[in-house]
Amino acid sequence: MYRWKVSAHAPCSSTCTAGVSFAMCVRYDGTEVDDMYCDSLTRPEPTHEFCSGKECPPRWETSGWSQCSRTCGEGLQYRTVRCWKMLSPGLDSSVYDSLCLSHDLHRPANRKPCFGQSCGPQWEVSEWTECSARCGSQGLRTRDVRCSSDRRMCNQTSQPADREECEGPPCDRRWTVSDWGPCSGACGDGRMLRTVTCRSSEGLVMSEEQCDQLLRPLTVYPCGDRDCAPHWVEQEWQQCNVTCGRGLRRRRVVCAGLERGTFREFPDSSCDPDKKPESTSSCFQRPCSKWFSTSWSQCSKTCGSGVQVREVKCYQGGELVTRGNNCYPLLKPETRQNCKIQDCPADAPDAFCQDKPTANCALVLKVKLCSHWYYRQACCQACKTPPN
Repeated sequence: MYRWKVSAHAPCSSTCTAGVSFAMCVRYDGTEVDDMYCDSLTRPEPTHEFCSGKECPPRWETSGWSQCSRTCGEGLQYRTVRCWKMLSPGLDSSVYDSLCLSHDLHRPANRKPCFGQSCGPQWEVSEWTECSARCGSQGLRTRDVRCSSDRRMCNQTSQPADREECEGPPCDRRWTVSDWGPCSGACGDGRMLRTVTCRSSEGLVMSEEQCDQLLRPLTVYPCGDRDCAPHWVEQEWQQCNVTCGRGLRRRRVVCAGLERGTFREFPDSSCDPDKKPESTSSCFQRPCSKWFSTSWSQCSKTCGSGVQVREVKCYQGGELVTRGNNCYPLLKPETRQNCKIQDCPADAPDAFCQDKPTANCALVLKVKLCSHWYYRQACCQACKTPPN
C-alpha cells in the first residue's frame, strides 16, 4: 500500500550545483505521505549528478552576533566570518579567506558597537605601585582611585581599595659591582668610579629598591695620592623618589681619605662642615600622567570562549588626555582578555541525531571530514559510527 518513490534529478542552475534525487513515501495512488508509513530500512540513498563545467563560487558565511560585551554604555558584539565553497555534491567546506577576497566579495564585519543603558558614574583605578617592603617583610602598595564624574556621584560602598598589604621581594637580591675606573685627578679632587647594580640570584638586573639600601656599596672613591687627607666625597645621586612630577633625590656624602693607599672613612667632624656638598636635591620626572581602567565587562559569551573588555584612559592630573603619548605606552593595561564561563553543551544525544539528507555522509566518512564541525553536525549519526 505504501512504497518509496525516487524523485527526478533537480536541474542544474545557471551557476553551479548538483542535481539531487531523493526518496519520498507515496501511497498506492501516488499521493505523497509521511515517511513513517514506509519501511526505513528499504529507503533508497540520495544520489547526486554533477553539473559539469560549472564550478561553485565561494561565499561568506557568518555566525550569529554574540551578546554585547558590556551591560551598560558602549560595548562590542562579535561573530565568526568564514569563507565557504561547495567543492562537490554534499561537500561544503570552509576555505581560505583569500579565495573569497579574490572574487571581490566584500567581507562582512566580525564586530560592531552595541549600546546599553547609560553606565552613569563609575570607579576607575590606576595600576598598583611597587611594594614598599624590603625583602622578607610586609609593606604596602597603593593606587589612585577616581570617580569618572563628581566623586560624590559614585557609590561609596563599592569604592575599590586604594592600598593593600604586600610582601617584599625575595631576599636573594644582592648588590654587584664593576671594577674601578681610572683616577680623575690629584688628592682632594681625584675620583674613581664604578657601577653598582642590584641583581637576582639568577643574575637578572632588578630595580634598586629591591636591594637593601643600607648595604649599597660606594660608587665613588677618593684617589690621587698614597696618603690623602680626609675630605668630602659625594656619591652618585639615587633615583628620584617619584615616577612623575616633582620629587626628591638623595646621595651619600662621606668624609673619607686614603692611608697608605687604602680607603678609609672618617667621622664627619674630620671634614670642613662648611664645604659639605648637598645630600638632597629636588628632581622632576615627566608630567604625572597615569592609566586608569574601569572594571571588566561581562563575558561576551555565556558558554565557550569569549572576550571581556574594559575602558582604559590616560589622565594628566584630573584631565583626560585624548592626544599625544603622555602615558607610557608600555605600561598601558590590557583592554580585552579571553574569558570562559562554562563549556558549551555537547552535541545532541543520539536519539535526536539525524544525518541531513542533502549531505553525502558516505563521502564525508571516506575523506575523513568528521573532525570538521559542520560535517560532524550534518552527518552526526554517520560520524558516530566507528571506522571499519
